Order: sequence, then C-alpha cells, then structure tokens
Amino acid sequence: MTDLGRGTADVETPVNPYSLLEAVNHSSDTAHTAWLIFLFIMTYLMIAVAGVTHKDLLLETPVELPILQVKIQLTQFFQFATVILVLMHLGLVSQLVLLAKETLEFDHAVRLLEVTDQRTHPLRLELNNFFFVQAIAGPQRSMVMSVFLHGMSWLTLVALPVVLLLYVQVVFLPYHDVNITWTHRCALLVDIAMLIAIGVFLMRAETSFVQAFMRTTSAHPFSFVATTIVLSLVALFSFFVATIPGEALDRIVRSISGTERDSETGQRYAGFSLPLVTASADGSLFGVFQRNIVVTDTDLVADKDLTAGEPSLALRNRDLRFARLDRSDLHQADLTGSDLDDASLAGTDLRGAWLHCADANELLLSEDRSKARCTSAQRANLSRARLQGAHMSGIDLRAATATDARLEEADLSYALLSGTDFSSAKLDKADLTGGVAAQGAQFLIASLQGTDLTGAQLQGADFSSASSQGALFNYAHLQGAVLKDVQLDAASFLQAHLQGTDMSGSSVPAADFRGAKIWLTRPPVLEAGGVADYGDLAIQPLEESEAADLSRLIKTMPVRRVAEKLGEVLGPLIDPAQAQAWTAHAELAHWQGMSTLTQPVPPDQMKVRLTEYLGKLMCRPRWSNGALATGIARRAQTPQFKGDLVAVFDQLKSADCPGGSGVPVRVMKDLGAAADIARGN
Repeated sequence: MTDLGRGTADVETPVNPYSLLEAVNHSSDTAHTAWLIFLFIMTYLMIAVAGVTHKDLLLETPVELPILQVKIQLTQFFQFATVILVLMHLGLVSQLVLLAKETLEFDHAVRLLEVTDQRTHPLRLELNNFFFVQAIAGPQRSMVMSVFLHGMSWLTLVALPVVLLLYVQVVFLPYHDVNITWTHRCALLVDIAMLIAIGVFLMRAETSFVQAFMRTTSAHPFSFVATTIVLSLVALFSFFVATIPGEALDRIVRSISGTERDSETGQRYAGFSLPLVTASADGSLFGVFQRNIVVTDTDLVADKDLTAGEPSLALRNRDLRFARLDRSDLHQADLTGSDLDDASLAGTDLRGAWLHCADANELLLSEDRSKARCTSAQRANLSRARLQGAHMSGIDLRAATATDARLEEADLSYALLSGTDFSSAKLDKADLTGGVAAQGAQFLIASLQGTDLTGAQLQGADFSSASSQGALFNYAHLQGAVLKDVQLDAASFLQAHLQGTDMSGSSVPAADFRGAKIWLTRPPVLEAGGVADYGDLAIQPLEESEAADLSRLIKTMPVRRVAEKLGEVLGPLIDPAQAQAWTAHAELAHWQGMSTLTQPVPPDQMKVRLTEYLGKLMCRPRWSNGALATGIARRAQTPQFKGDLVAVFDQLKSADCPGGSGVPVRVMKDLGAAADIARGN
C-alpha cells in the first residue's frame, strides 16, 4: 500500500491527523451508505433484467420491478435503466474521489508521525471500517487482506458496473431496436470515459490527470492491466459482437471477417460471431445469450379472451428477423408490417393472422412496399405452418420455405413469391391474384384446388403432380413453367401465356384454354369427352417485345437461383433459332388439332354440356370441402364463362351439393350478385 498518498510536501504546513480523523470517518459513513445503495441498485437492476424472457421481449410485456411491484413499459425501462445506472455510478465515484482526497491527506499526516515505513500508528486503528478508506490509509495488513480490500474497490467500482451495462444490452438485443441499443452503447462509453477521467484520482492526490494517470499505472501495474483488459473487452463486445443483424456495425464486422450474409442462405449468420470461438449450432453465445428472439413450443394466445375477427396479439411493425417461433401459437396475431426475414416459424399456428400491408392503397398506387409497410418474410421457414385464412396480401415471401404448410383460403394477393417452396402445401381456395410474382416457385405435389392465380407471374414455376382442380390461371404468365402430371379438371387458362410450358401427362377435362398463347408448349392429355375448350388458341412465337420482357426479367430477378433457372428454361423461347425449330415438331400439329375440337360444338350445346359436367364435378362427395366448388364459382363469374351461371349458383345453394357449404362467404356473395344480374333482378 505504499505510494498511495501524495508526495512529501516541502512548503505546506502539516495537518493535524487527529482533526482529519473525524472528517474522514464522517465522510466514510456517507460514502459507505452511497456504496451500499449503489450495490443494491446494481443487484436490483440485474434481477429485474434477468427476469426478462424472450417471450416478454416478443409480447412487449412490461417489466415488473421486484418488491415494488411497479410495471414499467418494456422499451422505456431498457432505454432509461442504463442512463440512471451511469448517473448513479458517476455520483458514487465522484463522492469517493472527494473521500480519497481527505483520506490521502490523513495518511500523509499520520506518516509524519511514524518512524518506519510500516503503517503501525495506533491512530490508523480508529479509522472507519469502510474497505475503501482502509485500503488507502488503514494499518499494515497481510498481502491477502490487502488484495481483498483493493479487489473489492476494483470489482464494485470498475468491473461490475460496466459488465452490468453490457448485460442489459445483451438481454435486450433480441428485441432488435437499434436506437435503444445505441443508447446502451453510449451509456457504456460514457461510463468507461468517466472511470478513466475520474477514477485515476481514487488513489492519487495529484490534481493533474496526466500525473495521476502516470503514477497510478507505475504504482499499480496489475490493476492497470486488469482494468484496461476488462474495459477494452466490454467495449469491443458491445460495439462489434453484440450487434443487431443488418445494422451498420454488423455489416462492417461481417465485411471485415469475410462472413457477409448470403441473400440465399441468411440463416447461416443469424447468431453471434466471435474470433477464435466456434458459434453454437443455434447461434447462441456460450449456449446462453441470443441476439434473436427464440420462443418455441409456446401458447401465446389466450383463447378465452379472443374475439373472432379481432387480433389476438399486437405485433405490428416489429423487427423479428431470424426469430425462432417454431410450433408456437400465434393464431390471429397482427404482424402487419413486421420484418420476418430469415425467421423460423415451422409448425407455427398462424391461422387468421395478419401479415399484410398496413396501407394497401399505397401499394396499389405506388407499388412502394416500404411506404405501404408490407410484411416481409424473405427466406423464412414456414414449413408445416398453419396459415388457414391468413391475411397475407402484399407479403414478401421470396425464397421462403412453406413445404407442407396449410394455406387454405389464405389471401396472398399482390405477394412476392419468387423462389418460394410450396411443395406439398395446401393452397385450396387461396387468393393469389393481383399479379403475384411467383417466378421459379415450387408447387410440387401441392394442392391448389379452387385457387385463383389470375394474372400471376409464374415463369419457371414447377407444379409437377399438383392437384389443381378448378384452379384459375386466367391471364397468368406461365412461360417455361412445369405442369407435368397435374390434375387440371375444370381449370381455366383463359388467355394465359403458355409458351415453353410443359403440360405433358396433365389431365384437363372441362378446362378452358381459350385465347391461350402457345409455342414450344408440350400438350396435355387429350380429353375424350370434348368439354375442354381450346378455342382461339394463339399458336405463334414470342413477339420481340415479349422476348425483351423475359430477358429483362432474368436480369432483374433478385433471387439468384431463380434467375439462373429462368435463364435455362426461357432460353429456347428467347432464342429465335430454337423457337423457330418448333414449327416442324409434332407437338405443334397436336395443338393445332386440339384447337379445332371446340369449333364443331354449337354454343347452346356447349353451355348445357359444360354446366352439367361442372355441376356433377363440384358436388361430388370427394369435393365436399368446397375447394373445387370455389374454383368453379370464381370461373362462373368471368364474362367469358360459357356455362349457365345461374344454374351453377342454384346448384351450389341446394342441399344436394355438399361442396356448396364450403365455398367462402365472399365468393358465394359475389356469385349470388352475378346470378341476380343474369336473371335481370
């Protein structure tokens, strides 16, 4: 404990140590109380923060302060807790600096009375027992006791406060609020700066910062090194490890480390990244801390408080990137405008959830999804998710995985679905209108019975072995799409773009191909009954403008693997030489023969035959879920429908048609209005 006091004074009048003792002891009592209060506040804050779970962060559950039983709004608590802690830390350190000045003066005065370098004067025994003053001016002690006294000062005044500030930041990090996280970093930086600027005077009597700093480092090299290491590691961790995915600091770190996130495999860099430390499989830090919300296998909706048609949870405009919400209950949750990119919602219950745009008019008028505040779920994992009746208009699901997902009656109008995998998914009665961009999407073995894909952009999409009875592909762009072995009973391809489409092995009874554009198209299985309509087929190569549009689509496609696939499947269509070679192919003659099948059938006879066929088809017990009936009801409302709209409506309303009860209310209401107009009512 030598060299703690100031240097020997040459001109100053020695101070009476007896007069200083009372002042030091009085100040020590006050400082000791302040230290205990600060220690209590740190413990209290740590307990309050430790009680915040990922479920609380997801639901924005107010923080309930222990003992006081006071609830504070989550974001406000985390925004101001660190600021208050820094201010209290500053007050305590300032008070201890003043106490240190008095104690050092006392130590200097007592040393003048001691005949050796050993601190043995009895006056030191009357010093207050506060460990801080005992470490500075207490009697000579063993090395172990001396280390303990100095360690207590260093631990409670330097290490614990900065570590606690970092702990608050790490706990709140999964919430993904950049502004509050920067508040935590700034608070930590201010606290470190305060410790450097003021802390050097805790053991020195100099008034010059440079002198105090130099003498402190030379007199206590171990403490200096330990403090430097702790403060440096905490600051580096706060700024370069505890980052929010995608923020500026995170991008800089990823760029420097060479681990920039690939847009096709965003999950790879979801977790913490530490040099020389292998990341956990789940992206956590040492298996404890996460930087993304993880709430799995949890029932988050209280059904007893749930009202039909009303949101169960308010999760609007939340940043839930990389969140793991697998198998949790979020049905009827309002996720409008939220960011779910790279999130995992495998098996999650999202029935009737809102994942659409906050401002649909803005989307329609400007097509600016940012201004419309549309939900984004790029590369999200929705495997086996339950999304029946979900409101997903305008959602961005590019490159997402929705295998085995339940999407019956879901509204996916105006959605971005390029590269999305819907293999084995159920999209019966779903709405994919509004020019849905689903280039390169996978619908293998999916169920799309009664699905409305009118005007959809489906270039390069794969519908192999899908069940698409009653589906509407009117005006859809299916260039280069694969529809092999697809069941297309009563489907409609009115004026669809089928250039380069592979329809081999598909069954198309009662399908409508009128006005469809055909070239390099593999034909479906020829229907024997003659109910399918191939009238006015446009069998001709692509026009220059169409080829240019497809070339532009390939170049501007943001999903790389989809762009590569489109370049492969659309290449023969765009290349004039390859396209021209089809003029001598037998498939062309097959299509030309099919186009003549409808012409001999009189319109009245066609109306009767089509209505009768569709009526039997949609009312079969096999289609009692109303999926096929929904598709036929939608088809009957088109102006080009050749059947009897009124007869279709009446049959759906009859008790003999079990599928009629499964038709969505809105579709049935629109069909009824169209039937009234047809009747002249």
